[in-house]
Amino acid sequence: MSRTHALLCAALSAACQLSAEQAHAASAASEKEVCYGVAKAGQNHCADTQCLHSCSGMSSKDRDPTEWTLVPKGTCEAQGGRVAAVPLACGGVTPQAAHANPEKIARGAALYADGDASRAIPACVACHGPAGHAVSADYPKLAGQYAAYTSRQLLNFRTVARDNPIMSPIARALRDDEIEDVGLYLEVEGARPHQAGPARPVTVAALPPLTPAQQRQLARQMRQLKSRGIEPGKPFRDCRDCPEMVPIPAGDFVMGSPEDEAGRYGNERQHAVRIGAPLAVGRFSVTFDEWDACVRDGGCDHRPGDQGWGRGNRPVINVSWHDAQRYVGWLRKATGKPYRLLSEAEWEYAARGGTTTARWWGQQLDRAHANYGPETCPQQTACGGFAEGADRWVNTAPSGSFPANPFGLYDMLGNAWQWVADCWHSDYSGAPVDGSARTDEGCQRRVIRGASWGNVPSFVRAASRATYDADRRGANIGLRVARDLP
Repeated sequence: MSRTHALLCAALSAACQLSAEQAHAASAASEKEVCYGVAKAGQNHCADTQCLHSCSGMSSKDRDPTEWTLVPKGTCEAQGGRVAAVPLACGGVTPQAAHANPEKIARGAALYADGDASRAIPACVACHGPAGHAVSADYPKLAGQYAAYTSRQLLNFRTVARDNPIMSPIARALRDDEIEDVGLYLEVEGARPHQAGPARPVTVAALPPLTPAQQRQLARQMRQLKSRGIEPGKPFRDCRDCPEMVPIPAGDFVMGSPEDEAGRYGNERQHAVRIGAPLAVGRFSVTFDEWDACVRDGGCDHRPGDQGWGRGNRPVINVSWHDAQRYVGWLRKATGKPYRLLSEAEWEYAARGGTTTARWWGQQLDRAHANYGPETCPQQTACGGFAEGADRWVNTAPSGSFPANPFGLYDMLGNAWQWVADCWHSDYSGAPVDGSARTDEGCQRRVIRGASWGNVPSFVRAASRATYDADRRGANIGLRVARDLP
């Protein structure tokens, strides 16, 4: 074992145990130097060494002077960094789990694996992987973090010393003893060998088949629609300035994601839903041209800005949920037709287009099918846009720039988030199975779906869910409309 490797282990973890693989890694590390102040956000190498990474690896900004990474020897100062003989240890952080009450560790394990839906605490495993061994580059590995360090970070999230739109609400819901328990559990897991295993099988209860009367009613409705020229996949407009609509068929589907879906969150429990009647869905997200028609006609009193990215047939952005409701109200008045926002279940049904994979085109995300953000971004939000290949737009792309899904709908994933009718619920407990929206009197937080030009791949999935304040407007949020087909 090299002297450099010994110093690294002493500084970072008294528990660091060398193996043949670790010795090989140490030899490779000896050709590099520890460099502070050059790492990209979350991209330092400390989590990849054979020692516990203790303090480093969590910064959400580039070139953080307190963050280190390994660079080829002799290059640190040329990159504007500061060379250190070894990474600095985190003051006051020592191993704790060896002396902890096993019951506390067990409680931490249960909370990590299952969360607590009654308090809107998602399962940590959904993002950070089994036992904290990250399965996605979007999330840091937690297994082996010192308990005191994990606790300190969760408390920082709680007090907004580290403000994060995902972690701060979770940390505020956790009690002090729960924070301590989870930290102890993760410290213990770092010393245990980890082998990825198959996801736990989940059985989704099937819905009862349609009764003969229901089948006859649905067939009669389809004949009536066809007699008026309304058929699944055949676009139509109700007025010159109205959004183009595409009828989609009724059907059953499994909403949510399987436990082995890459990037899934803990609030996506699979369950069967029945969309009992055909409906029409906007072929595209509502565009600036379509919104501006509402403004000219006096139906909308807010003219949203386009951030300098262009108006026309780009998806409208900078609209709140209440703005969206005024727009569909204008459509109802202008056409006499029952326009509205989609429910969350209808949205996912439409986004899947009859498929069962993470995205309608398959499991893997690619830039030939959607406009989205960087591949990795440690803080998960406010990541900024990214352009590569067919995705030539750093921000919003013109509607229809990517292929349509099997239902004939464009940009269901990426480009701009889409408001839906539902109030936000942290999970699907009590969710209706008939596809209707979950609405509570006066709820302030609403659901957005579909992800946007600035999101990492874990958000760009049919099952991914997010929430936003109904009064707020964002440069990455628009809407798509639905219309009942009586």
